[in-house]
Amino acid sequence: MRWIFALCSFLSVATAVADGGPFTDRPLDFSLSLSQHKLSLDYGSNPIDTSVDRIGVAWRERFGERLQLGLAGGYSYLTQSNNPPLAGKELNGYHAGFLLDLELLAYARAGVSLHGSWLYQKVDHDDGMQQAVISWREPSARLQAHATLGGNVRVYGGARYGIIDGTQRLSGTLNETRAITQTERFGGFVGVELLLEGNGYLGAATAGGPDRRTSIYFGRRF
Repeated sequence: MRWIFALCSFLSVATAVADGGPFTDRPLDFSLSLSQHKLSLDYGSNPIDTSVDRIGVAWRERFGERLQLGLAGGYSYLTQSNNPPLAGKELNGYHAGFLLDLELLAYARAGVSLHGSWLYQKVDHDDGMQQAVISWREPSARLQAHATLGGNVRVYGGARYGIIDGTQRLSGTLNETRAITQTERFGGFVGVELLLEGNGYLGAATAGGPDRRTSIYFGRRF
């Protein structure tokens, strides 16, 4: 049900952009992503196994031959299996932040680029007796190489670095505030894109390191 709602929202906005808007002087890139993140969070004692599902949209605008800036945001859903106050509960909320894409080397069918993002995520749960809020800041960067195979298949991969810095706040039956970090910061990623007619694209990616991530996404360049 969540994904159907997100898909309908994406198609509505994409149609509006295609009909024209205030940024027609700069090429745009609009996309929808569905992703699952598995990570181990450090609460200062035992690692806490955490799963985050995200439904997100991204809007990128070109500000030069090699630079794109953008915004990202969407819904987040978090569960933890071995955190006693939250075990079996789903926290939901949002994530939002900024994107930067910089082409370092560009050739006809290959290239190297640097990508950065800064996200803020906040999720909560309230059952009337116990309230829980988990929020964190998530800066990350990745160095990526890509190549186009054949006429419409693009493959890419590279190295990534990320940090999570946040808090868990409990109030009600149990009252406490705990800092959240994670120990894994470096990792890698690979992905593949299918280039569609009309400047559309469809892709899938997997990554390891700060989180173990799988995602699918699709979008269009205007």
